[in-house]
Amino acid sequence: MKWKPLMAVLLGLLMVGVTAAGTNISTEGAKESDNDTLDIELLPTPMGKMMYFYGDDAVKALTEMDHKNLTLRIVPSHGLSQVTFVGVYRDTNGRVYYYIVEGPVKKETVLRDFIKNAKHFSQRPTCRKISVMGRTRDWTDIGAVTWKKASIGSTMEMGVTAEFSYVSTTSGMTYYLVEIHQSGNPKRSDIAVDEMTVDVSVPTRIPLSEIWISKWLPKMDGGPKKYYSYTSTINVEGNLLSYSASASTSEETNDGVTFRWKVKSREIGRNVEFVHYDFVKRIGSGRLSRPAYGIILDANPSVIVVSKRNTARLSFEAQAKFNVANWMIIPTDTLKFGVEVNPKGVREYKS
Repeated sequence: MKWKPLMAVLLGLLMVGVTAAGTNISTEGAKESDNDTLDIELLPTPMGKMMYFYGDDAVKALTEMDHKNLTLRIVPSHGLSQVTFVGVYRDTNGRVYYYIVEGPVKKETVLRDFIKNAKHFSQRPTCRKISVMGRTRDWTDIGAVTWKKASIGSTMEMGVTAEFSYVSTTSGMTYYLVEIHQSGNPKRSDIAVDEMTVDVSVPTRIPLSEIWISKWLPKMDGGPKKYYSYTSTINVEGNLLSYSASASTSEETNDGVTFRWKVKSREIGRNVEFVHYDFVKRIGSGRLSRPAYGIILDANPSVIVVSKRNTARLSFEAQAKFNVANWMIIPTDTLKFGVEVNPKGVREYKS
């Protein structure tokens, strides 16, 4: 596979399902919210629990769901009338994956996507081993949330996946790594992503002495006609954690697609906002360009959160704007949700 700029390399990384023989996910607890018969082969072998809700049942499930002993708890915003699908998968290690969709979507399509994504999630490693000065620590996976918003007859789709993992220290502090995959998906050849923003914040009612955003990537603005890639290094020793990255930029891309990005923060430690914009495709060999019609834009920022509690809470807000035939810019409604993170239910494997 050729190395491509970030948005091209990461096409489909918004939890796009992969196929593999022998994946074990149980359909125990699965729920259909109407009597429709779907020609969908659910996954066999009891290695987890899966349930889903569609239509009017989705909002009710999201607001009334029993989150007891779950590693992630969804804290929805007030405007939930557009939620049309809620899927929840919990594996035998205690990790949980949510798949939530707002807007018009076919039941069979969204259910297939949820099953594929849950299958992909089940294959994620439960921990990542990191060695620092001869000492190995386990960075433990907690779970993930995918929240999508479809609009305008499903011709435009924007989504955010937030993946959570953690490590504890002897001081009682907990460090959370939140890896974000934001995707803008124009589903017609005359539509292009114009801009995407995602804001990660600590709720204002929580003192910064209890939880704060410590690090984030990318750290700076970039573009035009540049792409970036970064590899992160997470080091933990005693009570100290460092998060560093190496980045590369280039004036040229091998497919002619480029974009700009910038990073904002209204209050250090309280929030960080990532903006990706000016997503264009170069015309010929000159400097002319046009909107990147029909091409998915994927962005992968990340944050490190430090918490004094066993349960941490973060809020997410995301929006995308689409360029329709270079004639008008159409924004999506803002996608909003909160997540409480509680690693107590995760089964840890010690070396």
